[in-house]
Amino acid sequence: MKSTTDSSGHVRPRRLSCAALCGCLLMTVVLVCLIRSTSNSVSTCKSRRLMFLLRNWVDASVKTWEIFLFAVSLRLFIETNVPFPAAVEEPNAERQVPLMYYYSCHDAPDTVGTTSRPFSFEEAEASDVSMEDESIESGELDVLLCNRSVVLQLRYEGKQHKNEPITESPIDGSRVVCDFTSDRSDTCWMDGDIRVPGRSSTIMLAPPPTDRIPTENTTWKIKPYTRKWESTMEFIKELTVTTATDPQQAPRCTVNHSVPAVFFSTGGFVGNYFHDFTDVIVPLFMTVRRFDGEVQFVVTDLNNRFFDKYQPILRRLSHYPAIDMDTDDRVHCFPHAQVGLMSHKELGIDASRSPNRISMNDFREFLRTCFSLERRSSTGIDQQARIKPRLLLILRKGSRSFVNEREVIGMVEGLGFELIAAGPEETKNLSSFAQTVNSVDVLIGVHGAGLTNMVFLPTNATLIQIIPCCNLKVGCRYIFADPAPDMGIRYVEYVIAEEESSLIEQYPRDHAVFSDPLSILKQQGFYPFWDIFLNQQKVKIDVRRFRSVLSQVLQSHVKY
Repeated sequence: MKSTTDSSGHVRPRRLSCAALCGCLLMTVVLVCLIRSTSNSVSTCKSRRLMFLLRNWVDASVKTWEIFLFAVSLRLFIETNVPFPAAVEEPNAERQVPLMYYYSCHDAPDTVGTTSRPFSFEEAEASDVSMEDESIESGELDVLLCNRSVVLQLRYEGKQHKNEPITESPIDGSRVVCDFTSDRSDTCWMDGDIRVPGRSSTIMLAPPPTDRIPTENTTWKIKPYTRKWESTMEFIKELTVTTATDPQQAPRCTVNHSVPAVFFSTGGFVGNYFHDFTDVIVPLFMTVRRFDGEVQFVVTDLNNRFFDKYQPILRRLSHYPAIDMDTDDRVHCFPHAQVGLMSHKELGIDASRSPNRISMNDFREFLRTCFSLERRSSTGIDQQARIKPRLLLILRKGSRSFVNEREVIGMVEGLGFELIAAGPEETKNLSSFAQTVNSVDVLIGVHGAGLTNMVFLPTNATLIQIIPCCNLKVGCRYIFADPAPDMGIRYVEYVIAEEESSLIEQYPRDHAVFSDPLSILKQQGFYPFWDIFLNQQKVKIDVRRFRSVLSQVLQSHVKY
């Protein structure tokens, strides 16, 4: 047997390289086995981060050994003139990027007591781009994100065989991004092979083929309505967003769509004019406007009257008939899907958080297009032209109606306004009434759904809200005063005094209705409170006091 050292006592290069190679392989095998055995029991963010650091350490170690072996081999080549082995490359080999998961860490011990700001889809999309580029290049497992947002991301990338035509892959990346942090609605965004079985409440993501299939389903529950704090949510159908463990188990598509789907409910308070807009129409506009009509509505708790009434709006938001997922028995498949609608506030949009920074001005411009509304702005009153400013008075029947309606109408006309009085019959035709509202400079009404028509007013018009007795200012302002500035509308209010309320005929003056109205809300709950102050109350306007308010509004519209 030949000696392992030369005459100088140095280890011979050939033996040294073999020893180094064996040592490297042995260490790598041990660490890989350790990683695989440990990864099966990973359940916390700390463990996952440990695994991430461990794998990075392995990668760094392997790279170090590669450099060392390269130096040894180079020396071997120089001293013995042994040629390098030719690189063996399998023809048409596919490059597979590992399947990557991003799970929420709701239950992770190290997240207890921490806070997180609301999730931003724009930031998620931007961060996904950067993560995708890094992950595909290095094949690294990204650090698991521990926040309140739930994310599952599956990726697969493969090279086309040389003898096959190069075509765009139907699924570039599959993911589910869910946001449960909003106080108004829950939402999920999905990319990939999305399948919706007929007559079901399930929305399934079938992952693309890969050699690493998830070992368990991942499921989220969503009620796609934008009042998640309300008791009416009990009657909203719950949808299940899930991923298939085995793509072969996913239902076969019977209808393939090339456009994104948006899932939402028209249950809840839909049917009330105010809630039609604030719960569905405004959130729907904000969510889908970026698709420019190339989007498919998939609706649960479908309300046919809603779709009939708002057809001028809905047909511009989607070029396709809505799908009733509760009754349609086909399997619909989509490349993308939004489950639930984004919602920020009552009759409003926060442009800093909306897709493409969409605002309420954009929404009002959209409505002008839908209903062919000509007036963009109330330009003021030209006294020389002797044209009267137009005023629209919303007349209610029953609760919160004017007891002295004729007296109020006479006073308005006497001030110099051109009066348009509109009752329930005049407001039934939405397209026609939108034109009427757009033609006026001032809109007046007692607090109620009719004031929602402010969305059709021209910019610089004035909304006058008559707030019922007693101590209802905060709630009434929240619903109609707060949205007005974002619409470019002036807001004025007139608060009904006790003497102007019909409640004075039903309750003694020392009753809690007058002395402490909020105690009724605290002790009896919202619905008894609503019944007393909104359902039972009518108003008898103090014409002299109201006249002074209208006079100031009139002067504010005069051109000087």
